[in-house]
Amino acid sequence: MQQGNKGQQTVVETVNGKGQEAMAERASRMETGSGSATPIHPQRSGGNPQGRKILLGVLAVLAAGGIGSWMVSHWGLEETDNAQLQADLTEISSRVAGMIVRVPVQDNQEVKPGDLLVLLDPRDARARLLQAQADLVAAEREALAMRAQAGSTASRADAAGNEALAAQQSASGELARAAANLRRLDSLVREGGVSQQEVDQARASFLKAQGDFTSSRASRQSAQASLSQVGVDVQKAAAAAAKVQQAGAAMARARLELSYAQIVAPSPGRVGARTAEPGRQVQPGEPLMTLVSSTPWVEANFKETQLEALYPGQNAEVRIDAFPGRVLQGRVVSIAPASGARFALLPPENATGNFTKVVQRVTARIALDPRLDPAIKAKLVPGLSANVRVRHR
Repeated sequence: MQQGNKGQQTVVETVNGKGQEAMAERASRMETGSGSATPIHPQRSGGNPQGRKILLGVLAVLAAGGIGSWMVSHWGLEETDNAQLQADLTEISSRVAGMIVRVPVQDNQEVKPGDLLVLLDPRDARARLLQAQADLVAAEREALAMRAQAGSTASRADAAGNEALAAQQSASGELARAAANLRRLDSLVREGGVSQQEVDQARASFLKAQGDFTSSRASRQSAQASLSQVGVDVQKAAAAAAKVQQAGAAMARARLELSYAQIVAPSPGRVGARTAEPGRQVQPGEPLMTLVSSTPWVEANFKETQLEALYPGQNAEVRIDAFPGRVLQGRVVSIAPASGARFALLPPENATGNFTKVVQRVTARIALDPRLDPAIKAKLVPGLSANVRVRHR
């Protein structure tokens, strides 16, 4: 038994010795960096407090940097996503009734001012123009005749008046001479210087001169009546001249209606909502198409709490949802004189007892930079959603 125990002890010591030699060799390899043995770390019970502090510090610095960057980018900035692109929409319609014979434009086509959009049948308007021209010629000839008649009447009345005046003056002189001769003979007949027959002849001459004077007065009055007729003829000539002007205005209107047969573009833009087709009968004011202006702008609706920081002339940044990542430059042109609720079809009435306070919106009009890329500008159609930033500091 003692020999067995000694043998076991010898084996254990041999194993322990070899284990210690192996551990020593492994440690030497780890120190020299050679070998593929995996280092054995002691078990950690409480972690590394210093590493945790470093990690928390790094996270705090990153958070502070992010907050600072956000504050720098948003400081003094008014922003709204309640914005849309707008443009002038001109409804094209006819000013006269007629039938469409040609429509040379298509939907989405770009046009320039003066380009033909719709052509109406011009035959009716051309006939009215010819009738107006004929009426004008007739009125001019009638006015010329009335003017000549008034001139002739005035000349005759003037001659008759001069003649009547001369006759009246002659009759007046003869009457005065006859009256003086009669008075002289009356005084002589009482003295016996002349006979009664001579006195009677002088009295007859006086009576005749008196009748001639009365007749000359009547002629003078007739001449004056002729002068009043001249006034009537002059008024008729003036009325004829007014008819000439009326006929001229009718001809101008007929010419204008003939020009309305050609409906042209009033401004540059693109054609949309076209309903005009050849052969269609149209009435005045009936919409045929819509012309969308090629110069859009942005209507940004800011909250009333942002209104104090807005004023015309501010620079603005516009981001269109249809072009993500692209920033368009603009400028605040004007601010609406009332909130959107005031311009609504049914403005709210806050005195009815059911008042609920709502943050109002005020519209700011923003003009885009005219140096915008034409390829982008061609795609900026009214109604697109936008985000607007206005920096006031």
